[in-house]
Amino acid sequence: MRILVVHPRMSVMGGGERVAIHSVKEALREGHEVYLATEKFDVDRFEDFFGVQGLFKDVRFFTYEPFRPLVKKAVLYQRLVYNQLRLRSILSKAPAFDLVLNTAEVANQPATRVASVQYCYFPEYFSHLESWTGNELWEAYYWPAKVFYHERVERIDRLLAVSNFTRGFVRQLWGRDSTTLYPPCPIDLYKHLPGPKEDLVITVGRISPEKRMDLFVQMARSLPEIKFAIIGSATVESESYLRRLRDAAPSNVAFVIAPLRKVRDMLGRAKLYVHCARNEHFGITIVEAMAAGCVPVVHDSGGPREIVTDDVGYRWTFPANAVSQISALVKDEISRTEMSDRCRSRAEMFRPEAFESGIGQILSGYAT
Repeated sequence: MRILVVHPRMSVMGGGERVAIHSVKEALREGHEVYLATEKFDVDRFEDFFGVQGLFKDVRFFTYEPFRPLVKKAVLYQRLVYNQLRLRSILSKAPAFDLVLNTAEVANQPATRVASVQYCYFPEYFSHLESWTGNELWEAYYWPAKVFYHERVERIDRLLAVSNFTRGFVRQLWGRDSTTLYPPCPIDLYKHLPGPKEDLVITVGRISPEKRMDLFVQMARSLPEIKFAIIGSATVESESYLRRLRDAAPSNVAFVIAPLRKVRDMLGRAKLYVHCARNEHFGITIVEAMAAGCVPVVHDSGGPREIVTDDVGYRWTFPANAVSQISALVKDEISRTEMSDRCRSRAEMFRPEAFESGIGQILSGYAT
């Protein structure tokens, strides 16, 4: 079977890119012919960051120049039109595909009648941001995009949801059911890490405003005797946010822009993992931290609620709650150690093999 995987922004190197990696991996393992439609990216750097050297040697690429807005306004529509034009060009020149697997947002679903599977992180992503809810000007601006998304959804055969949280919104916004398939979490990377644990609190992820790492900095300021570290990557668009974080951070906060092998070492040393994003679709880094024995302290919303049960960590609503939880756990080594052991066990539920098995079953259904 000839499969086109669509994922325009591989350069982001976040959770969505993990989904693309393991989708490609499973498709290749089953003997399918795999094509990847994406903006140009540094393959060697990508493989080094994720530790998947050689993954793309059997993949055929359809690449195009990275998106650059012509003007600062209406970036949503500029990106949408740009990617659709590039995908149309690819489909006009490429061989006939048997299946399109879109592991990015539905805005990147190409105009094709070929059987399609869409992996959903959050339907109509911008529509759920609180700062725009009820803003009539924004809703008028966003309305054509919503119409476009609904038109694309009608072309899709099957929808997959990254969490039950997302599944609920897919049903609410699109009137379609979807299948929850938790994303692949590379927990084996975090087993057998050398100890001992330190009084270190860590957060990992794309350094951008929606991850609310400014709250992490705020927590660190309240606990100056404890070390905090932000580890992740920053896109060109979020560099100014990173600069503001650095400028505001107290001396007990470290910033590490590093590949996953460095993240692994620091997770091995850290006692706690904090996640500040509100309504995160899932939270792969939370599972990774748990696999490394870090007790999670996460915002009480979205997909993290499905990961962090009461016996393995804490959920918080206000930063002050998180500060109290962090302080208590650092001081109570017996409770922290017990929760750490339970974290490792729960992380096993989200192994990559579970995701790959699910994707494999779906691909097999289209191959027959």
